[in-house]
Amino acid sequence: MTTSRNQFMNFHKLIYFSLIITISCSCNVSDKQKPPNRDYQEFDVFFQSIQNFSGNALVAIDGESIYSKSFGYASRELLVENTIDTKFRIGSISKPITAIAVMILVEKRLIDVNEHLATYISDIPITWKDITIHQLLTHTSGLAFQPEDWEPKHDLTLEEIFEIYKNHPLAYVSGTTMNYSNMGYFVLSILIEKVSNMPFESFIQEEIFEKLGMINSGGDYPNRILMQRAKGYEVKGDGKVENADFDNMLLKRGAGNMYSTVEDLLKLDKAFSSNILLKEETLAQMMTPYTTDIDMGKDINYGYGLDIVKNDSINMIFHTGGVLGFDSMFYVFPDEGIVIIACANTTKLNRDWRTDFQKLVYKTITTTDN
Repeated sequence: MTTSRNQFMNFHKLIYFSLIITISCSCNVSDKQKPPNRDYQEFDVFFQSIQNFSGNALVAIDGESIYSKSFGYASRELLVENTIDTKFRIGSISKPITAIAVMILVEKRLIDVNEHLATYISDIPITWKDITIHQLLTHTSGLAFQPEDWEPKHDLTLEEIFEIYKNHPLAYVSGTTMNYSNMGYFVLSILIEKVSNMPFESFIQEEIFEKLGMINSGGDYPNRILMQRAKGYEVKGDGKVENADFDNMLLKRGAGNMYSTVEDLLKLDKAFSSNILLKEETLAQMMTPYTTDIDMGKDINYGYGLDIVKNDSINMIFHTGGVLGFDSMFYVFPDEGIVIIACANTTKLNRDWRTDFQKLVYKTITTTDN
């Protein structure tokens, strides 16, 4: 079973309210001044206090890492420890990467976000005729999160997966509400492939990863041999650690199938803080709040592949990820130049450590008595 985003909605609603209060009582990093050199032991203590936590964390200011640590094991059976080069499945952090790819094609004038999907892909159901590219990017297409009755088979082809999706009814009328959808971003991967006339993975590698220097990132599939890939684990309620169930990444192509390292994800920040990949006006289009992210809470909006919080107290873009055995977080505070990243290869029922760590880092860095 694929990890459902709805598991996270209750704690996000509570935690972001306290986050806004906390931030309003802090001050910004004035004139982008970095805090004094220190070891940030409180960050170590934070992860060490999480039972059976395994993963990597990185904090940077203006592109320069000020904290980078590895915890636990990439393989518990073989006693292989995580290192800074360990590759993790990043789940839905794949979505902003897919959205960037769409916007690259927009700049090439090969896609218009206001056009209907049928303009580019002819073999779609009649019920999809009103879906636009904008709606796919903002999760307002009406497509379900994923089919509820499928089997996570190992040997499904892309064509078979697409057929399963096409035979599944819409959850809502297109354009009426936000419904977070892995299916929608899978469809975007098909769109990118058709319009660019390149395999989706090749387009992502050439147009995004290579240009950003993300040499340790890519698409993760069941049969791929990938050096330094972490194995995923589930931590049960009694603290017992078990191997995570099989999770076919092909089913999540474009939505949650990618792997990366924390250092590569720091390079991803350049996609939003510079014009290496996209023009300023295109980035502004991506980071425009189009709809409320109802799963995350009333104060969280969604742009193109990005969650957005922007008010008098905070300016933040982010995305979290969760697939079987893996959790991840990617937070950017553009005004302060702060980037907070963590990837874990253990998952628990309570996943609020991601938001808690983000709160701790922001408060620590922006408090004057640091």
